[in-house]
Amino acid sequence: MVCASRGSQLLHFVNERRGSNSGISSSSSSSSSSSRRLDTRTAALSTPISKMHTSSSSFRSSGMRADPPAAGAPAGAIFPPAGSNAVPAGYSVAEPIASSVATKAAGMPPRPAGAMIVEMGSMEDHHHSETSSATGSISQPDLDVNFNAAIYSTLKQKIHDRSFVVAAQLAQLCYLTWRWYYFLITPSTLYVSLPFIIAETMIVLGGSFITYFLVWNQCKRPKLRLVDLKLERRELPTVDVMIPCYNEPVEIVRQTTLAALAMDYPKEKLAVIVCDDGNSSAMRALIAQLRADMGGSKATLRYIARKKIPGVPHHAKAGNINNALMNEGTSGDFIVIFDCDMICRPEYLQCVLPHFYKLEADALVVDERIAMVQTPQAFVNVPEDDPLGQQYRYFYGPVLHGWDAVDSTPCCGTNVTFSRKALLSVGGFTYGSITEDFLTSMTLHSHGFKTKYIHEYLAKGLSPESVHDFMKQRFRWAAGGLEIFVRNNALFKRGLSPTQKFLYFWAGFNTCLSIPMVYLIYCPIIYLLGQSRVQIATFDTIEYFVFFLPYMFLQLCCMRISYRDVPSIYLRRSLQESVFMLFCYARAVITVVVGFKLGFKVTSKDAEASEFRKSFNWCIPYVIYYFLGSMSLGFGVLNMYRAFQAPDHSPKSMAAVAVSLFWIVFIMWQMWPPIGYLLRCLDPSPQVEKASPTLGSSSGAFSTPAPAGAVGVLPAAAHVSV
Repeated sequence: MVCASRGSQLLHFVNERRGSNSGISSSSSSSSSSSRRLDTRTAALSTPISKMHTSSSSFRSSGMRADPPAAGAPAGAIFPPAGSNAVPAGYSVAEPIASSVATKAAGMPPRPAGAMIVEMGSMEDHHHSETSSATGSISQPDLDVNFNAAIYSTLKQKIHDRSFVVAAQLAQLCYLTWRWYYFLITPSTLYVSLPFIIAETMIVLGGSFITYFLVWNQCKRPKLRLVDLKLERRELPTVDVMIPCYNEPVEIVRQTTLAALAMDYPKEKLAVIVCDDGNSSAMRALIAQLRADMGGSKATLRYIARKKIPGVPHHAKAGNINNALMNEGTSGDFIVIFDCDMICRPEYLQCVLPHFYKLEADALVVDERIAMVQTPQAFVNVPEDDPLGQQYRYFYGPVLHGWDAVDSTPCCGTNVTFSRKALLSVGGFTYGSITEDFLTSMTLHSHGFKTKYIHEYLAKGLSPESVHDFMKQRFRWAAGGLEIFVRNNALFKRGLSPTQKFLYFWAGFNTCLSIPMVYLIYCPIIYLLGQSRVQIATFDTIEYFVFFLPYMFLQLCCMRISYRDVPSIYLRRSLQESVFMLFCYARAVITVVVGFKLGFKVTSKDAEASEFRKSFNWCIPYVIYYFLGSMSLGFGVLNMYRAFQAPDHSPKSMAAVAVSLFWIVFIMWQMWPPIGYLLRCLDPSPQVEKASPTLGSSSGAFSTPAPAGAVGVLPAAAHVSV
């Protein structure tokens, strides 16, 4: 695990620096304790932002110069603007900054009882253990033990996991060999059975990606904190935080902007830039008001609205960010991008920036080969059981850990930090896809840059609140990935390593597999409704169990291993998503292949704006399958009854019907989540209402879990309390 060894060198160097200064308090001797200090800070919300200073204990302990706090203010206070909106309803002036910065949106309902609450710091892999001492300090031997246990899998576990991978691959090879042998020697309805076995082979071989990158090859980076690098204040890099928006509600952007301004970082080195592609007068007035309330703060707050020339491609979000990068005089050493609804935690930069440094000649320097550091997304307005898998916990867990093992983490569009020098060296964000973030990642990798993924949940936002908006968003991701697959295929991209070529190729090809998968799920129905005329299975049913069951059992074992650090509910969600997303992906494939123009549309965050009819349209394929499947179940049960009553009935033929019945029932279960969610949205009870985008609750909890979902790019264990 290359990333682990590099992280260990930097981490040990950090701890040597910690111990070299006897004046450093024990509470700053571990990265966990520094994070804990950040969580316990308080702010006087009634004080103007002009008194916003970076006087936190983290900067004092590192010898950095700190501005004096306002009179009567608590140590380490960070102040948002004054005025009627300074103290949002439901928050007291003594609440922590994590709760106060992201205010309750006007007119939005409180977090419902059915929404998830995840305690802060618990949405990380349980391997990254926190310190248990009363002071938060940790000794060097203890840190070495914890680090080795966290980053390096034990030899026993590694042998266990990889043994299952090898066994699964052997079982897969045996199953496919047996299937093709019987297909070649057994008569069948060729126009049905040939597409069936080709589709099955494509799907089965696709499992090789899962078993290798999600089990065999994983990277989990250590937690680092900027304060522990002991850099002088003047040595810290400048940072531009860009918040692209386009006609979103002003209050949501306001919360995101305030959270960015409140980050624990020297204010003279921090610039927050709202990039408004809608050129909204209300947004412009908001930023002007916030800037006026800042008074003498050293932080910079800017509003940018680019001029759009009719007839000239604007390139949506990518063009918006590139305009701010190249045409508006921004100059930060690092570029942080947050979607306008993503509210960051104060310690975001403290957690992310250290991963851009490397140890060179016993000194810390910025590694110019590191172009990007990605962090996961989390969402506050998702029901506790997350029926659609919108937290993407699997993607932001095993999937990205697998990509990160080869320093090739893709950009996910938000909660991401770029090196300005690296990004500008490739011309900024790459145009040519509606998923410009993913394409930009491939461009950076083709130029030899490396990217990282750190599994710390440092920002949270809003997810789509209707089936229509959810499917529209996933359709856009899939279509954008297919655009890259068709027009910028990684196999022909110079500069990518063979592993990177495979990863990017798979990301697009995985969506293409939706077409054969749609055919596969209908094969049991075709067999039962046309049993006397259609012969699909070219094998003995008993032998089918002998070869298929070991293969499927080992594949499920590999999936369970890869889900080791993910709540078990997301294993079920992933199994369901592998089917209920098929029709959306198939639509994307047809759209891209036929050549329909794909436009960038902002995902709606308002469930009430989405009509029931639009959501139901996405569910029509499921309703059709339920109708045909129910008919097939009736025919199948009737045929089994008749065959059982016959004196010369064949157990093998009855077993074949039973197998088809099982698959139909299983597939119907996999298709249920969108239908169930659509019905739940019709229920006005509080249990299914959505949470407002507030950063925390009165208990100090972080009111959101974090992603799980698709296997591949479109696009851990958490302690959850309700």
